Amino acid sequence: MFHVLLCSTFLRGILSQDPIGDLNCTYVSEGQPKFSHKATNCANRFDENYCISLFGDPVEVDSAEDRSELCYKNGFLETSEDVKHLASETCPATCGYCCITRAFSCSNAKSPRVSCDIVTPLMCVDPFWKPILIEDCPNICGFCELGCFDRAHFCARDVSICWHPDMIEFAKENCRRTCNYCTFTGDCGPDHPYCVHWVRNNFCINPFYTTQQKRTYCPRSCKLC
Repeated sequence: MFHVLLCSTFLRGILSQDPIGDLNCTYVSEGQPKFSHKATNCANRFDENYCISLFGDPVEVDSAEDRSELCYKNGFLETSEDVKHLASETCPATCGYCCITRAFSCSNAKSPRVSCDIVTPLMCVDPFWKPILIEDCPNICGFCELGCFDRAHFCARDVSICWHPDMIEFAKENCRRTCNYCTFTGDCGPDHPYCVHWVRNNFCINPFYTTQQKRTYCPRSCKLC
């Protein structure tokens, strides 16, 4: 009788858990979503206790219990992108939204030196592995702010975006790896592929072209960096 009562109590505890309503930063195990380590692998901008007072109890890694509704629902108990954005900007670790912050907003390397699938949280902070993972598995460890990465996935499809006057600011922010903006200082971007030919035809010293045009298309070849 005691065994039956104990099992009944245990099952009621499981069934009373609210399933995860917002699947961001989760993985599926035994047919149900659970929070991954990427849900909490970042720092809150506010003090932990203050975040809890705003959004409720913090999520737990590997838990199938839903995050607090205060993290993603408004006063009418409706899912709200504005509330979710506020939570991810201020208390992402508490609400389990680390994976949608800028620290996780890039792709892993196409040919990593170690399979990103086997990277653990301990490897992310290990002095030996960290420099490698910054380059190869930034999306796993939340290192997208530390290295040189494309935030947009289509940058390499059309590299003209790197020097097109209307797209330069976008490229600086979203196509840093493709456009080599990580290796240049200030506003000095990459050279147009045809610069080698234009320079031979005196592009850099031709008064017909403005300094801004030279800086836009051939900053390094024209020594304007």
